[in-house]
Amino acid sequence: MAGEHAFEVWHPHFGPIDWAVLSLYFIGMLLIGIIVAPRVKSHRSFFTADGRMNYIAVGLSLLGTYLSTLTMLALPATSFGKFDMLYSIQLPFLAVTGFFVTKLVLPRYREAGVISVYELFEKRMHVSLRLLASISFIVLSIARMGLITYLTALTLHRATGMDLRGLIVLMGSVATAYTVAGGIEAVIWTDVIQVIVLVVGALLSILFAVISVCAGGGNPLAIAVEYGKLRMFDWRIDFTEVVTLWLILETLFQTMRIYSSQQDIVQRYITTESTAKANASVWIAILGYIPIGYLFYLLGVLLFVYYKQHPDPVVEMLSKGKVDAIYPHFVVSVLPEGVSGLIIAAMIAAAMSSIDSSMNSASTVCIEDFYKRFFCPSADDRHYLLVARFMTLFWGLLSIGMALYFIRSEYAQVAWNKAMGISTNGILALMVLSLLPTRISWEAALIGFLSSYGVLAYVMLKTKLNFLLWTVVGNTSCFVIAIALHYLLTLLRVRQVTVSRQRDG
Repeated sequence: MAGEHAFEVWHPHFGPIDWAVLSLYFIGMLLIGIIVAPRVKSHRSFFTADGRMNYIAVGLSLLGTYLSTLTMLALPATSFGKFDMLYSIQLPFLAVTGFFVTKLVLPRYREAGVISVYELFEKRMHVSLRLLASISFIVLSIARMGLITYLTALTLHRATGMDLRGLIVLMGSVATAYTVAGGIEAVIWTDVIQVIVLVVGALLSILFAVISVCAGGGNPLAIAVEYGKLRMFDWRIDFTEVVTLWLILETLFQTMRIYSSQQDIVQRYITTESTAKANASVWIAILGYIPIGYLFYLLGVLLFVYYKQHPDPVVEMLSKGKVDAIYPHFVVSVLPEGVSGLIIAAMIAAAMSSIDSSMNSASTVCIEDFYKRFFCPSADDRHYLLVARFMTLFWGLLSIGMALYFIRSEYAQVAWNKAMGISTNGILALMVLSLLPTRISWEAALIGFLSSYGVLAYVMLKTKLNFLLWTVVGNTSCFVIAIALHYLLTLLRVRQVTVSRQRDG
């Protein structure tokens, strides 16, 4: 690829102090895994920490998992590029998700006492829906781990000049190693550190960008306004473009799905002592993400302003195909030594927290939804713990393969939204159906779920509907079809009973 060859002309600084900071981060993460490992004595403690985690730590962990490298790299890339601040309209609507989850969803999970979130689908509808939802989550996890591993490796590639593919293998291997050792407790505590380092790194980046622009005689706000980089709204009704209304709808559907039916998030809810504390954890995560999200969109705008004032041929090349690499390039070519190392460590920390969460939760789903049911339903805890660790290793290796695939991606945020739209189609609808006061016919729910994939395929292949609406169309069609079929089946059964009684009478 021409872009990859062009990268070789750039030789960034990444000095001894940077390497020392980075090494301290790796050592710290490994130490957490080593310290926590002796407390992991059963597969339940591997998956839930036996419900003993502090709710503040869990809230920061939820925040860290939701943030990931996708926030640190993809959000600044989005606002740096053609989308400006358009995506930031999504952030305030996270509060709606908070009310939905804490009032309706989370208490139901705690009452049900489930480890796998999809067990609720079986209890309220049928095992087939539980298994289909589990498969959907596994597919999502593979894509997510791969994309995050890729973005993290890209960061180090820009910082050190090391081979990108080799870094993907290295990063995936390190994340897998400490995840296998420490289970969910290690995941939570590493997330806490990640969030702190991530926010400090973002603030330092913004500070240096503003100081540099002002020192050059420029006004960051005036330059941003001049080039329209503060554009936050596009009120057009265009089904083929990224516009405000579709961003809002996509946010409501996807964040409600994430916080109510995504295993790596919901699994945290049962690591706390009570429902009230779990609810507090959710609000810590959601109210924390809103300002942090704005912080990273603002950072992308400031990077645009900086490079308008300080033109850079490398940035011009990156703008044409690797926009997600612009922030790492700024970090290692502009920021002073030591600060660069801290921010690179923050990017890696962000990735690690999301990768290990996905590995742990994918293993949870495999054990609880498939292995116990189909292969070994009556083994002891030691056996299940061993299998859980083996499954974590397997997912780590698979994520490396997916990361290699994502190398050709231009906008990681777009690629991720598309992957979510496909792999999670219909899951939010199933969650809503399972929470309704009236039990929905499982046949109707199953047909609705399968039909929604037909609807999604048609939308993707036969229309130009923007990808932001995929999740809206898919989940809405699943819900509407399931409800309609449920009442149709109910009507037919009532009529059949009436006819039977009339015949007997």
